[in-house]
Amino acid sequence: MENQMLELLKTRRSVRAYLPEQVKPEELDAVLEAGTYAPTGMGKQSPVIVAVQSPRYR
Repeated sequence: MENQMLELLKTRRSVRAYLPEQVKPEELDAVLEAGTYAPTGMGKQSPVIVAVQSPRYR
């Protein structure tokens, strides 16, 4: 039995090179929503999500 989520976690990599175009608003909203509902340490940590849109600060 293949577990797709386990495979995704095993092959996850960090990205340090970025494309010049912005992320589509719908995609950014989906990522921010997923981060908002991600589990925290026993629910005692308040998540802080920072979305940098300005090329100057990226």
